[in-house]
Amino acid sequence: MPKDSRARVHAVRAVMAETGLPYNRAAHLLDSRAGEPVAGPGPAAGAFLRVMPFVLAAAVPATADPVEVAQGLADQLHTLHRSGTGETYAGRADVFVPASPWEPEEQRPGYVSAVFLVHAWAVRPWDAEKEWEHVVTDFFTVAGEWLMSRDPAGGRPAVLPIGWVAAKAMSERARVTAHTGGEHEGLPEGWAELIAARQAEMTPADGEPRMPESEVQRLVLPGMVPSAPGGTGKTSMVWDRDGQSDLTTWVDQVSTPPSSARSLPDVPIDPRGGELRSGAEGSPLPYRVVDSRFQGWYRRSGDGLYDADSGHSRGLETTSYEDLAAARGPLRPVEPPTSEESAVVTTALAGAGRKAAASLLVAVFRLTEQDALARRTEGAQSWLIAGREGSHESASLHRLAWSVGCDLDDKPARYDAAVVAELVRVISGWVSGPDRYVEVAANLADLFSNVADAADGWSAVADRYLQRHQRVGHPDEVVEAVQLYLMSQSTTHAFE
Repeated sequence: MPKDSRARVHAVRAVMAETGLPYNRAAHLLDSRAGEPVAGPGPAAGAFLRVMPFVLAAAVPATADPVEVAQGLADQLHTLHRSGTGETYAGRADVFVPASPWEPEEQRPGYVSAVFLVHAWAVRPWDAEKEWEHVVTDFFTVAGEWLMSRDPAGGRPAVLPIGWVAAKAMSERARVTAHTGGEHEGLPEGWAELIAARQAEMTPADGEPRMPESEVQRLVLPGMVPSAPGGTGKTSMVWDRDGQSDLTTWVDQVSTPPSSARSLPDVPIDPRGGELRSGAEGSPLPYRVVDSRFQGWYRRSGDGLYDADSGHSRGLETTSYEDLAAARGPLRPVEPPTSEESAVVTTALAGAGRKAAASLLVAVFRLTEQDALARRTEGAQSWLIAGREGSHESASLHRLAWSVGCDLDDKPARYDAAVVAELVRVISGWVSGPDRYVEVAANLADLFSNVADAADGWSAVADRYLQRHQRVGHPDEVVEAVQLYLMSQSTTHAFE
């Protein structure tokens, strides 16, 4: 491919968006990928090494040794088989047991809900359609069969793909770490160099984890809710991906989810046994809260105390829930939007057509400006991000509101005024309600991504000025920034 061709520039920019690398390094990576070896028989040309993090939840005997189970699981994940094509290919896995204890199974006396984080490595043609789903399914098939062979009474486990930041945070606090070993201790030829290069991409010089947005996906797979009718129930995952938490809650959208598909307990554990509770009624302590000054707080694992978002720079110390409520109450728990609220937002965005992206950005700008005019001196930079201030979605929302949203607000022909008003109404209720606070940034990205997917992609929800490679309109880097946020939960390609 000629170095000055438009196709090459497009390809390099795609790698930049994927990795966060500057242009020259992205071009070098693109060239190196073209020459990377393919491990094992079967994968198509253009395959390259990547890691896919996911979580397995399974019921295991309460007497099971976490070290033995984690190592046994890792040792199984050395060879993957794809039933639909008959293909066999090499795999490797890092298996972690998170620091939080395994919760007793309510319906199975003598069993606990075991949770394992798996970093699954494979050389695959990752750009092929549905390759992500196929790879996770391949790994899950081996893991599930092995776990069930050990103890059929435990039932089939559940699988949940997650984002890299959450996976990295969980692995750093793991109480058990295991790697594929035994007779497969050695890596396939060329993998050592590939893994070193891949890890360098994911952790650049600044030390911050960096995983392409394309690797933070919602995947719907058979087996995610194994007891659902037909085994194909859809599972929605709610993860805190700012590196500050344990596993949070996943919500199963089926009538009777299996007990083994629960998350780790969403209340802290007293070392002497039992859950730490708050309030006269003994209600569970919420994982995240927003105080009366729009300052967000999250519950720490282990001791159940609360830390503030950006607490060190703001002089806010770790505190108990009771002391926090007394000093800065009333506290509002951070909760997901209701199905009715989600439907209103989805309907409004769908009705806006190609003005959807601009309408959303104008709405968040107006709310951000309204908050700025209130001249708050404490709390988050914007009341829209108090629910999870440290997340990359919140950072993107705040930045795009003041840049692109502010610019679009002066161009009424590019947005739908009625849709903007409806979004402002709903989002304002999310952040100002008396009894709860709804995290804004990630939920908006998820709802917008759903609308875009249903409408057949970015070109159907953004006007021509928000398309790339246009003579008139926003620069490509601005368009890409908007796409990376609004399409971050899309199952289609963000860039068109």
